[in-house]
Order: sequence, then structure tokens, then C-alpha cells
Amino acid sequence: MKIKLLLLFILPLMSVNSQTLELAQAIQLALSNNLELKVSENEALIAHNSNNPGMAGMLPNVSLNVSGTPALTNINQKFTNGTTIERNNVFSNSVNASLLVAYTLYDGSRMYAAKNRLEFQDEAARNTFEKNVQTTISQVITAYGNIIRQKELLTVLNFLESLSSKRLELIQVRQSAGLANNADIFTAKLDLESRRQAVTSQSALLSSAYITLNSLINFSPDSTYLVKSIELTKSGLSLSALDSILAKNPDLIIAQNRLDIARQTQSEIAAAKMPLVRLNGAYNYNLSQSQAGFSLYNQGMGPQIGLGISIPLFTGNVNKVNYENAKLNVQNSELQMAIIRRDTRSQLYRAWNDFESAHKQIQSDSSSLSISKEYIQLMEKRFSEGQSTILELIEAQSVFVETNYRYINNQYIEKLAETQLLLLTGQLVQ
Repeated sequence: MKIKLLLLFILPLMSVNSQTLELAQAIQLALSNNLELKVSENEALIAHNSNNPGMAGMLPNVSLNVSGTPALTNINQKFTNGTTIERNNVFSNSVNASLLVAYTLYDGSRMYAAKNRLEFQDEAARNTFEKNVQTTISQVITAYGNIIRQKELLTVLNFLESLSSKRLELIQVRQSAGLANNADIFTAKLDLESRRQAVTSQSALLSSAYITLNSLINFSPDSTYLVKSIELTKSGLSLSALDSILAKNPDLIIAQNRLDIARQTQSEIAAAKMPLVRLNGAYNYNLSQSQAGFSLYNQGMGPQIGLGISIPLFTGNVNKVNYENAKLNVQNSELQMAIIRRDTRSQLYRAWNDFESAHKQIQSDSSSLSISKEYIQLMEKRFSEGQSTILELIEAQSVFVETNYRYINNQYIEKLAETQLLLLTGQLVQ
């Protein structure tokens, strides 16, 4: 079944190294362990199992009925010829068996509409599962990328905390030599405390990022591991190319399935106004035995066949109301599909703008990173040599932090936007 084949693009599940979890491994674990995905897969299997001619009423109903009725009876019978039968506790037994067959010959094509509806429901459930697979993969990429982002930001803050700590030590040495005043000490202490609080807050964000990914891969919430940097998986993306394949959007495909289901349901309801013709057949066996009485032994068997026709004349306008409601459901399905098409295109353009903007800013910030690092190193040297003030050094640190934050966040935004573009065009699973 396609549902099972869907997961073959991933290598066999590897055991996770206790030190490092790669993105591919995280995706494998999510597809294997994610509980919500298992529910979705079971729902798809239920729809697939229901998609058969019997559920649509296209196959005959066959039943076997067997009954036996033993009894003890007191008999007092008088016949016209003067014979009298009077006995107590007369044992008798009656056995009845019937093999019944009922087959629908004509129902206004309701059974064919029902079979088509089951086909579309099967397809919709399968497409929903495939969408959930892609959504789960995008969630894993997002959560994994967030861990990388929070770790990189924490590294920057730890670096600044280390600089602030060394600076405070230097100022304390200068003060003991009479070369620094209390204002410098207070400023350095406040700066160090600010850096420590920033590290504490960032550590909490990192823990939260781990919890999110652990939930997706069904790990213990407190599990931690190393992660590796992830690059863009698609090169040469263009808005026009993505727009041209927007019809592969999972939500659009599912919306089309729902529209098809609504149309077939309308056909089923319309068929309720047509005559119902059924072929009924049976093979009956009857046996009656008694130790006394008018009939001591009676046995009968044989087939029978009949044709039943049911013509709906008046149903209290139920069929008419149901049909009108079915037409409205079809219209709503068409409108919902148009809404999804409109919103999906808007999401595509929004994601493309995010992707393009982040990409341009990354290219610009890549050079700023090295400049900001050289700038802070220069200011640290100038401060240690007494050529600049602590406020000038703190300003250099702020520039360094801002540049790194912007660069790291833009890398994350770019990856998220790329993932969203691939998800919108149904390309996360191919």
C-alpha cells in the first residue's frame, strides 16, 4: 500500500548515538515513533479497509437461520371417526432452517455512487496521512533548527560573559593600583550580571527547544544531545517554478477529495428517490415430529425465489431536504477549495519573501560578522591598554551581539522559509 511505501525514502532506522542526533535520524525517529502520526496512519487504513464493494451495497447478503424447538405437551384430541387420543408428556420437536439470499438489482445507481465515495474517502485519508508525514517532517526540521539557533546564541552569550568576567578582574587589579575608580567597578559588575542573566534566559530557551523536538520524536522531555548544522536542501529555488507546482499542495489535494466526496454523496441522496429492486431467494427446510397427535411426522424442503420492488411515493420531504442540503455541501466544498487555493498562494508568496529577505541579509551579515569580531577584539585591546573607556567597550559588545543575533536568526528564518516552500508545494516527500 502507498502508505507503507511512503516511508521507504528514509534509510532503515539507526540507533541514535548518545552524543549526537543528526537531522535525518530525528526525522526517522519522528516517522517511527510520533504518536499523532500513528493515529493518522490507522485512520487511513480504516478508510482503505472500508473501500470495498460490500460496504457500498454491491454484493448480496447471505444468511443462514436455524432453529429447533423441542417441547413436552399434554394431548387430549377427539376426531370425527370416534378416535380419542389422550396422553401426557408427549415429546415433540420442530426444526426449521433457511438459507436466505438478498441481492440489489437496481437502486438508482446509489451503490455505484457509494463505491465512488468510498474510493475518494480512501484517497482523502491516504492524502491526509501523507500531508501529516510532511507536516511532521517540517516540524522536526523547525524544532531541530531551533535547537541549533538557541545553541549558537548561547555560545555568543557565553563568550560575552567570559569577556565581562575578565574585564571585571582587570578593573579590580587597576583599582588596587589606583588606576580605576568605583564607577568603572560598578559598571563592570552590572555588565557581568546582565550577561549572566542573558545566559540563564538563553539556557531556558535551549531547554524548551529540546523539549519540543523530544515530543515530536517521542523522547523523554529532559533528553539532550549534540546537533549538527543543517544546510538548505534545495538549490535554485524560484518563485515562478514553485507557483507552477502549487497544485501539489497537500491541502489543495485533500480539498479536491472532499469536493469529490460531496458530489458522490449528492448522487447517493438523489438515488433515494428512485425505485429499489431486490432479488430475494431462499432454500427452506422444515421438520416437525411428535410422539402422538394428529401429525406424527412432517418434513418439507425446497427453494423459493422472489422479486421485490419498493417505490418511494412520499417521505415527508425528507429526500428533498437532504438533496438540497447535499447541493449546498457541494457548493461549500467548492468555496472552501477556492479559499484554500487563495490562502495557499498567499502563504507561498509570504514564505518566498521571507526566504529571499533572509538570504540577502545573510550575505550582507557574513562580512559584518568578521568586522564585529575584529572590532570587539580591538576595543578589548584598547581597553586593556587604557586607551578606551568601559562604556566604549560595552558598545562594541552590543554591536557584536546584534550582528551575531541577526545572522543566526536569519539563517534560521531562511531554513524555515525553505521548509515552508517545500511543504506548500508538496516536495518534502517525493
